Amino acid sequence: MKSIDKAIKLKGSLISYRKEFSEDPQSNKNPIVFLHGTNSSGNSSFGEIKKAFSRDRIVIMPDYAGCGNSELPPETLTIEHLAEQVAAVIEDSSHISVDLVGVSLGAEVAAVVAAKYPNLIDKLILTAPWATNDDPRHQLIFNTWLHLELNDHASAMAFALSHALSPEFISSLGYETLQRICAQPAEKGIAKRIALGLSIDIKKHLIQIDKDTLVIGLNNDTLIPPYRVRDVYKNINNSTYKEINSGHAV
Repeated sequence: MKSIDKAIKLKGSLISYRKEFSEDPQSNKNPIVFLHGTNSSGNSSFGEIKKAFSRDRIVIMPDYAGCGNSELPPETLTIEHLAEQVAAVIEDSSHISVDLVGVSLGAEVAAVVAAKYPNLIDKLILTAPWATNDDPRHQLIFNTWLHLELNDHASAMAFALSHALSPEFISSLGYETLQRICAQPAEKGIAKRIALGLSIDIKKHLIQIDKDTLVIGLNNDTLIPPYRVRDVYKNINNSTYKEINSGHAV
């Protein structure tokens, strides 16, 4: 197995990515790109799941929006700019169209990439996406998360964790492990990404997607509940909806 770590410049920001592939060129087909969520990086989100694909596919894991080794753009963060970052990574790392997989904020970005840069995408998988920012519960959750992040990071981490994992899984971790997780530093610039989550409205992009799309809801997800995910599914032609028995951090 080979890997390449690379960073590219785009409008004053730096976007890093890792590309993993088999040493046998005959195995390197159908590239797959994984997009992480608000408080993670490519490798922290997909370091294990990539093993199921990297034997016979090129796996590409960007760090975007200031996560991992990337930088935040100097201007106000927008979903369109993040999509531009990811499109630049795809163009730099692959000479053919890719299957694009996004989770949470990554699903938002993936949907916009598929709408604005259709020539780069073959198939699309969106896990725990949302269509608009006008849901009162969504505003309540994200405003609370943002307030905690700006004032008490450990409490913000505890709040996010309580929505990211199913109740049974949280209990299984034990009190000391939970305390240790909550004490960990966040990915840099997380407050800007939480604030972006408050303002995102991708409905106009969803109706432009013409790729075969799998939309996945998570039935123990209290951050982006399945009813919000089904709204995304209803706005994409050629889409299929499935649910997984999981919390948000699938």
